[in-house]
Amino acid sequence: MSDDALFDVFDQDEPSAIVELPKNVTIIEQITTTTTTIIKEENDSEKISHDKRVWEEDDDQIDITIKRNRTDLLTETGSGGFFENVPRMQIHTVETIESCLHEVVLPPNFEYVPLKAPIGPPAKEYKFNLDPFQREAITCLQNNQSVLVSAHTSAGKTVVAEYAVAMALRDKQRVIYTTPIKALSNQKYRELHEEFKDVGLMTGDVTLNPSASCLIMTTEILRSMLYRGSEITREVAWVIFDEIHYLRDKERGVIWEETIILLPDNVHYVFLSATIPNAKQFAEWISFLHNQPCHVVYTDVRPVPLHHYIYPAGADGLHLVVDEMGKFREDNFSSAMATLRDVGDAAKGDKRGRRGGLKTETNVFKIVKMIMERNLAPVIVFSFSKKDCETYACAIAKLDFNSEDEKHLVEEVFNNAIDLLSDEDKKLPQINTVLPLLKRGVGIHHSGLLPIIKETIEILFGEGLIKALFATETFSMGLNMPARTVLFTAARKFDGKELRWITSGEYIQMSGRAGRRGKDERGIVVLIIDERMSPTTAKDIVKGKADPLNSAFKLTYNMVLNLLRVEGINPEFMLERSFYQFQHFSSIPALYEKLQTCEQQYDSIKIENEEEVARYYKLKKKLELVQDQIAIMINEPKYLLPFLQPGRLVTVAGPGPGPGRLNFLDPNTMTSRTWTLCGTPEYLAPEIILSKGYNKAVDWWALGVLVYEMSAGYPPFFADQPIQIYEKIVSGKVRYPSHFSGDLKDLLRNLLQVDLTKRYGNLKNGVDDIKTHKWFSATDWIAIYQRKVEAPFVPKTKGPGDASNFDEYEEEPLRIATTEKFGKEFEEF
Repeated sequence: MSDDALFDVFDQDEPSAIVELPKNVTIIEQITTTTTTIIKEENDSEKISHDKRVWEEDDDQIDITIKRNRTDLLTETGSGGFFENVPRMQIHTVETIESCLHEVVLPPNFEYVPLKAPIGPPAKEYKFNLDPFQREAITCLQNNQSVLVSAHTSAGKTVVAEYAVAMALRDKQRVIYTTPIKALSNQKYRELHEEFKDVGLMTGDVTLNPSASCLIMTTEILRSMLYRGSEITREVAWVIFDEIHYLRDKERGVIWEETIILLPDNVHYVFLSATIPNAKQFAEWISFLHNQPCHVVYTDVRPVPLHHYIYPAGADGLHLVVDEMGKFREDNFSSAMATLRDVGDAAKGDKRGRRGGLKTETNVFKIVKMIMERNLAPVIVFSFSKKDCETYACAIAKLDFNSEDEKHLVEEVFNNAIDLLSDEDKKLPQINTVLPLLKRGVGIHHSGLLPIIKETIEILFGEGLIKALFATETFSMGLNMPARTVLFTAARKFDGKELRWITSGEYIQMSGRAGRRGKDERGIVVLIIDERMSPTTAKDIVKGKADPLNSAFKLTYNMVLNLLRVEGINPEFMLERSFYQFQHFSSIPALYEKLQTCEQQYDSIKIENEEEVARYYKLKKKLELVQDQIAIMINEPKYLLPFLQPGRLVTVAGPGPGPGRLNFLDPNTMTSRTWTLCGTPEYLAPEIILSKGYNKAVDWWALGVLVYEMSAGYPPFFADQPIQIYEKIVSGKVRYPSHFSGDLKDLLRNLLQVDLTKRYGNLKNGVDDIKTHKWFSATDWIAIYQRKVEAPFVPKTKGPGDASNFDEYEEEPLRIATTEKFGKEFEEF
């Protein structure tokens, strides 16, 4: 297929009614279930009637005790009952038109009041027609009520935040706009300062106009202000949390929870988030935490539809797998995976030289070149390491995407930016090397760049002077920088602990940058996949759902130390009010309902002769205990070995189909274990080397060695001398290459297991532990058994005796051992 045909696939066309929903948590008025009834007799003595009895035997005596109902234990917890602490929110659905969902969460004892139409001119007017979800959210703001806006990336959530700022400034109130990263703070400062002027910026690098009515800052800065008791936090009326879905981040998510918990109840909130399936649950937490209504405005409509393509590494074309209607093309996906198997070594991805450079024209180079020829620029190329961003950008730098006029503009903007630096800073290597790339229309964006360089690149990209931007994942975090095309150089990332596949939520976040509203009819997303990706993994990424917003709350040393200087707040206070605790509380009613059902089923069971059955059960359990003790004793070597003499017949009782007999005189029954030393040194199992006797478990060890060698290109245990190899094998210590996936490492750890009782293939499930392992999830064992899967490589042979595929070794002369007694006598034999 020609290069021109690479992108041929792009030419293929394909009145308000309030409904009260059921309460999220059932309010328990009374709990009448009981198992004990107190009966008054004439002599005022009390007798106890039992619904159920638990029989206990102690010294051959049967005692009847009262079984306390488990629901009683729940209801007795605390002074006012356990369910007094369970959040009980009211949820109302507001009828809307078109394509958005509007719900409002109310605290207990709050009466729902419909939103009122605004009186007077709006705080801000727009030159375009607002989308339904934007109108609904702004109406909530005009009624001074908090709102969570959940919509796709680039859908226009910023409009709601801008209106909140305009409204606060109109009413002479203070507003804080928080972002997860400094780059987003800088961008929001530029945009809002240009429109409202009374705007300040507070990040770890820069502080501008800290007394302004509108302050842009990172969430960490706001948290520090709350812990210090800053005067600003007492004056603020609105707080805007951009990219609130960052709350689920394992490392930094706890900062969002701390901040929201510490903010006063009189503050109103605007939460901007990508699509999250449990947006309503988050709003319930806010309503419970700050005792105020919180609206949820949700839309899953994307302003610019996306086409998702898969590019098998080394192939000649793209495959449309998800169309603009969101329909998954199973046939195209199967074709892409088949192509991936057919391209051979090219499917391993881009080849690197010794110094990390790229040896040949890369897949990324080919696709970016076609994007420019097809006029699908600008393109954001996402990589998951700073080194990859720079490597791919330098490889593409031989192409020139800008005209002479655009180059002059780039140089002018760049020079104006670095004029703010000192003469020494202007000589930094980063300053000198980035300009030639920028003039060619190629940019780099990652956390390792100087802030002034990143800000300049953001401005140039926003003005259309950068056609290909190579960026890391942080560029997708809220920066209003859409492109026409998004390209993923890989689908695996290192998250600080392991190299893993990206989640569907991360894919949705980054791919959402494709498609510019008002400019593009559709956005293009291209995902490069290589031979290491299974079809299941690829499908889960491309067609998966958004990640839910789950709490990442954790107590840290930093939090505990900060709480020491805040009067009246301790770690328990934070734990009780955390989103983590709330999510667990919200599951209690369902568990309680299940418990009640089980209790009813238990109470309905009627047992005849219950006392005799209980006694029989106790005796039976004691008998089983004694039998187990006897079995342990007779299997001890000092008692067992004297009976295991040649000629004896041993009856074996086990979990199999029935008892069997083992004849110690018959060698045919002793084939499950041998002591023969045989095999290639690198593949020998530890029990062979240690002469402990071995069984077929050594084959599973050898399988682990084979899988390792086929994946790494070298065996896990190697040395110059066999004795050194044996020492490494017996130690059981294996070092894994960095490119090994987590699933592959897990499989090898269980195959290359010195402990036979833990080695895969030798456990009770046998080979099923291996066949059902995640690393083999894409393997069709039945098809392989039926010989329906073609071998990826079949060597060419001329006949049965053809040895041309084997390496040639020089023949060595036969050496007679020096200890041979009759060596000289048989020298000429």
